[in-house]
Amino acid sequence: MSSPEGEAGSGSDVAYCVPGGQVFQSVYVQFHGYIALVICLLGSVANSVNIAVLSRKEMASSTNSILTGLAVADLLVMIDYIPFAFLIYVKVGTELSRNSYAAAVFVYFHSIFSQTFHTVSIWLTITLAIWRYIAIKFPQMNRTFCNKRNTNIAITLAYAVSPVLCLPIYFAMNIEPVPGKSNTNSTLNYTSDTNVTFSRIEPASKFAIKMTTNGDLLTAIFWIYSVFIKLIPCIVLSILSVCLIVKMKSSDRRRQKLLKKSAITTNEGEKARLNEDGGKRGGGRTDRTTRMLLALLGLFLATELPQALFGLLTATAPHLFQVCYYTFGEVMDLMALVGSAINFVLYCSMSRQFRSTFTRLARKLLPLPRPNGEQLVPLKS
Repeated sequence: MSSPEGEAGSGSDVAYCVPGGQVFQSVYVQFHGYIALVICLLGSVANSVNIAVLSRKEMASSTNSILTGLAVADLLVMIDYIPFAFLIYVKVGTELSRNSYAAAVFVYFHSIFSQTFHTVSIWLTITLAIWRYIAIKFPQMNRTFCNKRNTNIAITLAYAVSPVLCLPIYFAMNIEPVPGKSNTNSTLNYTSDTNVTFSRIEPASKFAIKMTTNGDLLTAIFWIYSVFIKLIPCIVLSILSVCLIVKMKSSDRRRQKLLKKSAITTNEGEKARLNEDGGKRGGGRTDRTTRMLLALLGLFLATELPQALFGLLTATAPHLFQVCYYTFGEVMDLMALVGSAINFVLYCSMSRQFRSTFTRLARKLLPLPRPNGEQLVPLKS
């Protein structure tokens, strides 16, 4: 990869991120580690609760199985980011330990591990959108296509294929020693009138992650990252979100027409009863589930689309990687962490069944009074 100075120099490309971006990064990086730690700790607890609630027997459904797999991937990303934040941003330990070979290996592992399981989250979100679209567009195919077996296969594929898709990242980085300083003060006396001064290079005690210098490989990796891992999922989810919204509006209009038609032959009390019965039979619950998933997709697009566009910019102009991508890298990390942590709030605010199951589970684990006779209806996808 060409250095910013070598290829961009003082050209117009640098002006996009310098000096404002660098000033922002130098200020924000002082707080990023602490903000990220708070989000990761809260998010780890939230995703653990998501797994505990969604995996309950009364919550069994294809949709909730995918959401459970999504929560596991998000939890792993956050658990991995906690020691990374301590090491890189909070700077726990001595400078020597933070620049040791072991620390470099961990950063190398973190780069691959976090991207792999974040990719799992991306493809599980796409699977969730496809399953939901089939459920409301082709309800007759829902039980056949979106059954438990196919759902488990889709989840397994997401976890199996994502490491392969992220494999090029493995070749993008190398652990290299940072050369020690030259010492020119050593002198040998071979004879009484001859002095020989030599330079002694101290052995390297620091190691760092370096991007590959193969420009073609680096460009190919950025294309894979920006297009296949980020941009294509964003486009697919945008299309599915629009289709879901259109289908919901169509269902609402059809329901309103049926209510108006029933008003011709029934009184107001009977019409209200029909409306209530329609909601109890699944129409209202289906709409609530779809709205919750639309909110989840919107949150995903808000966090992933900027990364996709940044990655595409880097793929088309690789020299901007160090100039711009590094400048806003922490901000994009934070956006991804927020997106992974906030699902619990989304489920609680939009799913009555999730709240009820969470309350019952909390009462089992905590010394709280428990209500009697409470029944739950499983959420079907």
